[in-house]
Amino acid sequence: MKRGRYQISYITNIKTVFLMLIILWHSSLPYEGNPFFTERASVTWNVAAFTGGLFNVTLISGYVFCSGYLYARSLKHKDRTVFMMIVERAERLLTPYYTYGIVLLVPVYTFLDINSFGRPVHSGLAEGYKTMLLGQFSDYLWFFWMLFWVALFFILISPLVKKNHPAAVFVITLAAAVCVDLFLADFPYFKISQTAPYLICYFEGALVYTYEDKIRTIGVNTKRIAMAVLFAILVLFVIFTPSFFGVYDIVRPIGALFDYFLFVLLDDNRVWARISGSKLYGFLKEYRMDLYLLHMPWSYVTFRLLKPYIENIPWLCITAGFLLTMATAYILAKLKILIISGIRKDSDG
Repeated sequence: MKRGRYQISYITNIKTVFLMLIILWHSSLPYEGNPFFTERASVTWNVAAFTGGLFNVTLISGYVFCSGYLYARSLKHKDRTVFMMIVERAERLLTPYYTYGIVLLVPVYTFLDINSFGRPVHSGLAEGYKTMLLGQFSDYLWFFWMLFWVALFFILISPLVKKNHPAAVFVITLAAAVCVDLFLADFPYFKISQTAPYLICYFEGALVYTYEDKIRTIGVNTKRIAMAVLFAILVLFVIFTPSFFGVYDIVRPIGALFDYFLFVLLDDNRVWARISGSKLYGFLKEYRMDLYLLHMPWSYVTFRLLKPYIENIPWLCITAGFLLTMATAYILAKLKILIISGIRKDSDG
């Protein structure tokens, strides 16, 4: 098997699955009893709380793992300077953060008075823009700043990665994660405080790329056992939720490895090829980032609309909210495309 097939068949496409599951997860947040999420249902649904606990330690972790894998692949196949890589990551990650933060996040959350993660309670536009620009009020867009810092760290040590010294890279990465936990855990700006576990997840992805040919030769039963053990650890974590120092630095990388073995098994059984070849999947892949960037405000709105009618039927409210959110995000994505197309035609003319 060639590496290209690995990358095409599951690494890039997995990111689509994770983004869609994140949108579904966000639709279930009102039922989790999350103290940081102010839009709450009058009932807590244990299924949503348990599933949300699993999603919390697997979805973003898996996405960052895939990013680390593709980073290592790009180092091998693309000849770029450190400066070029930094500029590319900044354009890819920080441009959408500030574009959607300015155009969507602050005005919509201010108008609807959504007191979400990081937004000062009942703040106006000026305070909202100030805290958004500083990376404090970001809600679901926090992910872009976090991934930028993680990518920047590995770009800066890319010469060491290229020389294939995984032990040295791991020690440096682990030291960086510990430093973040010790010295930057309360740093309020630009989501640097959130990077520690994801540095390790990114390292895992890069390491798997380097040794994937060998990993793929592991027997199916061994992969299944590894996946089962990792899943059992995640379940125990969700049930008991320990709070000792650095716990997420351990659990989120475990979640990323679980994701990897799960999708490898799906790929080995050709399940993945059938899923990724479907029209529905092709649609989701085409619009995945648009759906993600546009989804969260409408998750709040749809819950508020549905709450008076089906709040006490959690599975129905979550499903309906998810579908309405996806439909709204799709319509807005198409509208954005039409507007951009019109602007380009005018400029060409």
